[in-house]
Amino acid sequence: MQFVDRKRFISVSGLCAALAVAAGVGLAAPAAGSDIAAGSDITDGGRIGAGSSELRLPEGVAVGSIGGEELSQVSDLDPQRYQGRWYQVAAVPQPFTLQCGSNTTADYSVLDDTTISVTNTCSTLVGGQSSISGKARVQDPEQPGSLRVAFDGIPGQSLDGPVNYRVTYIEDDYSLAIVGDPQRSSGFVLSRTPSLTSEQWDTVRDVTAERGWWNCAFLTTPQSGGRQDASPLCLS
Repeated sequence: MQFVDRKRFISVSGLCAALAVAAGVGLAAPAAGSDIAAGSDITDGGRIGAGSSELRLPEGVAVGSIGGEELSQVSDLDPQRYQGRWYQVAAVPQPFTLQCGSNTTADYSVLDDTTISVTNTCSTLVGGQSSISGKARVQDPEQPGSLRVAFDGIPGQSLDGPVNYRVTYIEDDYSLAIVGDPQRSSGFVLSRTPSLTSEQWDTVRDVTAERGWWNCAFLTTPQSGGRQDASPLCLS
């Protein structure tokens, strides 16, 4: 039998609630008699909450971070090998993903030497699918693991903005990647398959901690063919 530390559980629950409040958005089942169609994407692909992703926390403060220098990055990244479908198997909850309940994926495709197309998709908490598309651009050819992502239809987002997507870890065979923004207010564990081996989960826990995240802020992502729970990474 596995026992959960009540204080740690409360702190994790509080984090998730704080994220929802800070985002200013929340999701609930449509009320009886409402005009919202069952299965419709009421967040417009996460655009409703995406504006808060551009907010900057005070220096040295970031949700999910234990502080320290900026998130490190890989020294080399091959866009041709990085493109394709990735399954999100764990992540720090974000305002623009609160509508997602399971099966979150990211599809990348190389457009040119510095630009990649991005399409994020998930199954929503109210049924149906949510999807949003955009582009990612390498800001400095000497730092191929740091990119700026901007999604279509979101005011104020531009490919000319600061880096907000940094690859900090990638397996030699490009089967597993861990990414986040430089301040670690976001974090995503991406896999080529919807499930990880126990050894891969050990790697994820070790790397996220080594890179300066508080890995209790990561929640596992339910995936068809993978885990079905949304549990803190540090307790899973």
